[in-house]
Amino acid sequence: MAAAPWYIRQRDTDLLGKFKFIQNQEDGRLREATNGTVNSRWSLGVSIEPRNDARNRYVNIMPYERNRVHLKTLSGNDYINASYVKVNVPRQSIEPGYYIATQGPTRKTWDQFWQMCYHNCPLDNIVIVMVTPLVEYNREKCYQYWPRGGVDDTVRIASKWESPGGANDMTQFPSDLKIEFVNVHKVKDYYTVTDIKLTPTDPLVGPVKTVHHFYFDLWKDMNKPEEVVPIMELCAHSHSLNSRGNPIIVHCSAGVGRTGTFIALDHLMHDTLDFKNITERSRHSDRATEEYTRDLIEQIVLQLRSQRMKMVQTKDQFLFIYHAAKYLNGLSVNQ
Repeated sequence: MAAAPWYIRQRDTDLLGKFKFIQNQEDGRLREATNGTVNSRWSLGVSIEPRNDARNRYVNIMPYERNRVHLKTLSGNDYINASYVKVNVPRQSIEPGYYIATQGPTRKTWDQFWQMCYHNCPLDNIVIVMVTPLVEYNREKCYQYWPRGGVDDTVRIASKWESPGGANDMTQFPSDLKIEFVNVHKVKDYYTVTDIKLTPTDPLVGPVKTVHHFYFDLWKDMNKPEEVVPIMELCAHSHSLNSRGNPIIVHCSAGVGRTGTFIALDHLMHDTLDFKNITERSRHSDRATEEYTRDLIEQIVLQLRSQRMKMVQTKDQFLFIYHAAKYLNGLSVNQ
């Protein structure tokens, strides 16, 4: 087994310094985003328009205008609080990772979420990874937007007409969308997979598509690096079902903290030379043993932060990625 990458051996105090640097960079971006700079790379664009207040779960989490997801509409408002994310680290990424990072749907936005899933994922076999419980500490984190197969909970219809913000916030989609429960199964005690069929009520709009919904609601303690084991099973399973060419849709509540942490871990472990097949990398990849002088985890988080604010939101989430990487390399947190 090849030696563990140098950057996972850094002390937590040094890592917290890096996290502070990342935070300071973002503070500068957000100042620029809010001071009206014309054509700023960090413009929040339409996300801060009053008509979109009802489309945002939180008042302080918005997508950047340049890479926000545009809903496919026939007329009206195309805004949803969601960002296209691409992770591609030079000399490390085996192939780019493509995602949509989005907030947890609300009672007013769940229809548009499903329309996004259908129209912004061009191929069959769409994967949604949900990394938040519906309720946490007696507060709603996400509306239960998918049919779970219970009594009177097998079919829903996402309307072609939407007005979450009232009469001045109309959206017309190409068709109503039928969301139909197919089956559900629990994977160990880790997560639940629900298979769902999406069918436009107008057959001219497009074909039936299958959604694989992964509900991972137990990720609570980021002080335990061994929690990465079910996460990595989740990564492998979700990748195996996603059609190549579709972004993987990831959300928590705000779509930044656990969402960013999951995407960072997913790309790190699944698509980088330093971590792909850890136990076999020295036998199968000369490139994997080349010295990589940059901190790969930091590079991934920097890329995420440049595409959606507050991705990997807290210092505990940032440290968790390093601790999880140590665990997977057979090291203790203190090594």
